[in-house]
Amino acid sequence: MSKPRSSGVHCHGMALLLGVMAAAGVGCGDDDSQNPVGVGGSNPGVGGSSSVDAGDPAASGSGPGGAGGSGSIAGTGGTGGAPGAGGTGGLACTPNETRECTFDLLCTGVQTCGSDGVFGSCECGTLGLVGSGIVGARCEVDADCAGGATCLRADSDVYLGAGGPAGGYCTFSCTITSQDPYADDCAARDPESLCGPFGPDDSLICIRTCLSLDPDPGEAKCLNRPDLMCLSQAASGNMSFDGMRQLGYCKPQCGSDAECPAGRVCHSQAGICTTAQVDAAPVGARCSLDTDCNGRACEDRNAENVGTCTGPCVLGSLSGCGFGHDASPRDIACLQPAIAAGRFSEGAGDAGLCRELCDVAEDCERFEDGWVCSSLNEAAKAFFGRTGGCTPPR
Repeated sequence: MSKPRSSGVHCHGMALLLGVMAAAGVGCGDDDSQNPVGVGGSNPGVGGSSSVDAGDPAASGSGPGGAGGSGSIAGTGGTGGAPGAGGTGGLACTPNETRECTFDLLCTGVQTCGSDGVFGSCECGTLGLVGSGIVGARCEVDADCAGGATCLRADSDVYLGAGGPAGGYCTFSCTITSQDPYADDCAARDPESLCGPFGPDDSLICIRTCLSLDPDPGEAKCLNRPDLMCLSQAASGNMSFDGMRQLGYCKPQCGSDAECPAGRVCHSQAGICTTAQVDAAPVGARCSLDTDCNGRACEDRNAENVGTCTGPCVLGSLSGCGFGHDASPRDIACLQPAIAAGRFSEGAGDAGLCRELCDVAEDCERFEDGWVCSSLNEAAKAFFGRTGGCTPPR
């Protein structure tokens, strides 16, 4: 099982930088809880355990949720660091040259220059990984999984009996041997896993564990996968949020249909690849009930019980909210932590909320209700490819 590697208090996901909060008048050491730029209203949270409407009305599972305060996390970095200084023969970099980089805002790593003079993908470090990293690893078939593990394929309905994890998910069948929920046989196969009812008909399988808030360098939180969300105990509604790292599990969370096999879609609420999508209002639309929204989350309801639709996503991942990693233009993004309190929030890889991006107020679903397009800072503009986020009138 995962053990805490650090216990620091985090202020609005510090590793994700604070530029957007500063633009909104919210920063570390500042209890200002005004509406953050590009985020929406205060008191985020997407409920606790929720029904998985994935073509199987009987299926259910945990969705991100819990009480939250105000706060915003907008991406302020890209994939890779500063441009290469140039190599020989007009190449952008010298073959085998390396540089530090970030994969979206999820993890730090190294890029290596190829023989073509172009830096390759950002490879995040795994020095802090405990154990073999079997559970939660990508797979297409069982043979892709080490140690005799089974692959939960993306084209299956084995996860919660409702669908399959994007990119696959290596696991084992397991048993819980005592009243202690952490006393199971998963840790013997992968020390960063535990046994839970995530299979069909609540059958027990091993699920990868994680720690909430920004990861330490080399931690390999959820194996650095952008399609896995670290769902903390606060986000599951089982514990209050105190600004400290909490044990959670790596929940499948696809970002767009492009991550799913042919004939499947990325279910906007469940975060798995299914054969049916939720037919309801999109992110940014007016709502009164969670079931009004395709993400099954109606947030920021006012005295008249009118709120705004949102949905779950992975903080720090550019892929999400129905838009792929390289989508352009991007109309919605993971801008807000689902769990926050005062000036503290969860961080990279944790549960987030989808919010609308914009260039002008008319881009916002609730423009006629007076919503405006509030400017993002320059780094966030470059990261998301839009100039602002939709916010309610003040």
